[in-house]
Amino acid sequence: MKSRLYCCLSIGIPFAITLFYVWSSAADVAFRDDMYLIKGGFVEHYCNGTLTFADLWRPAAYTRILGYNLVQLVNIKCFGMNSKIIVLFIPFLMLGAVLLVYRDYYHSLSPECSSKFITASFIMVSLTIFNLVQWEGLTFSYDFVFQAPMPFFIASFICLELFLTKGRAQDWPMAFILPILAILIFGGTYSFSFSFALGTTFLCYVVTRSHTLTKAFWLRVMIMVVFLAALAFVYMYDIHKNDYFPDSSHHAATVLNNPLQALRFLLAAFGASVVGVNAANIFVPFAGMVAIGLFVVICYGLGLYLFIKSKLYEKSYLPFYLITQSFFYLVFMMIGRFGYGIDYGMASRYTCVSVYGLVGIIWVIIFFLVHSENMKPFQRILLYMPVAVILSGVIVTSVVEWKIQPHRRAYFQNLHEIALRVDTATDEELSKFEERPAVVRQALKILRDCNLNVYRQTSESP
Repeated sequence: MKSRLYCCLSIGIPFAITLFYVWSSAADVAFRDDMYLIKGGFVEHYCNGTLTFADLWRPAAYTRILGYNLVQLVNIKCFGMNSKIIVLFIPFLMLGAVLLVYRDYYHSLSPECSSKFITASFIMVSLTIFNLVQWEGLTFSYDFVFQAPMPFFIASFICLELFLTKGRAQDWPMAFILPILAILIFGGTYSFSFSFALGTTFLCYVVTRSHTLTKAFWLRVMIMVVFLAALAFVYMYDIHKNDYFPDSSHHAATVLNNPLQALRFLLAAFGASVVGVNAANIFVPFAGMVAIGLFVVICYGLGLYLFIKSKLYEKSYLPFYLITQSFFYLVFMMIGRFGYGIDYGMASRYTCVSVYGLVGIIWVIIFFLVHSENMKPFQRILLYMPVAVILSGVIVTSVVEWKIQPHRRAYFQNLHEIALRVDTATDEELSKFEERPAVVRQALKILRDCNLNVYRQTSESP
């Protein structure tokens, strides 16, 4: 009974705090990237009665956002494009990821540890996922694109692991359904890093279980490789065609020409998963964020080492996957965003993935500690340090973001007021939507003509 109570508290309290933050902060107004989906995008085509599947499948900076477009389409039909409804759904996506992680976390520590210890210790994992370092993924509707992939990729990984290792009849359907949802519908840019993380984790499995691999296992591997390759082909086919952002490009050449600067960019991005960008602007200079990032990367390496040394792979490969997924995601992000500035990788939206690398580190350290009874006190203290640093970052970032929250709410309320007088709003005011004023003005006029978003309230007023 107590273990259930601890479980509810470990998950429920961080979830409730996050949900309250979203409820009190989220924008009920189209914002940022949504503007491009309106003017000349699927929203305008829907209003004109010319919407096709190609409009929903259309890439945005080499990224498929079919899932978000479908969710937004339902929102338009049922709720008049109420942006806040989509944002309020995001904490539940995070809850789904937390529950999936908890499933394997509990299994990995049981039966050696008591249920009370497992559920109580899980609050460190829960706090790391329900973390306001991700504030940029919790405030406006397009954040769905950043938050939706991880629950589906984690679920896909779990089902693929069951399919490959056990191959039971009940494991087959979800092993094919979930990757379709994760890669083609909700994956976005995460699909690229997923393939590398999945491949790396598979290699780890082959190395650690080489003596148990059977012909049936390799047959299932071949089936899944062909299937995933087919999904990759579908995803990438005509990926450049009719892109919302045709001028977007990668910065691989720039990275190769400036390796030291690229390394600083990448390390700062790792550091931002612990200390949020707004907290860093107050307390930590850029060089300090690079140092924190180096510490995080060392912890990534430590986590992978302890994963092998503790034989956690006998219980679950999920923490290994979470660490590698976060690592490859930030590497791909660096290649795609390095040209925008040395500190661009510290943006909050990228922490929607990188926090899961921290989850993997905490998980591995807890597992290692509970299975190392003869460890010296000094060694234990050294292993407590990464967890202490991560949780300290969560606390500091949360305090800063809650102090900013009233200003953020007022900012979005101001955007709401500007949108209602779009005809007379100045370019300076429209630039607050963080897109080009001409695009914003055209998009808002389309929403007004269709009685959507902030204008649905006007049309519903007596």
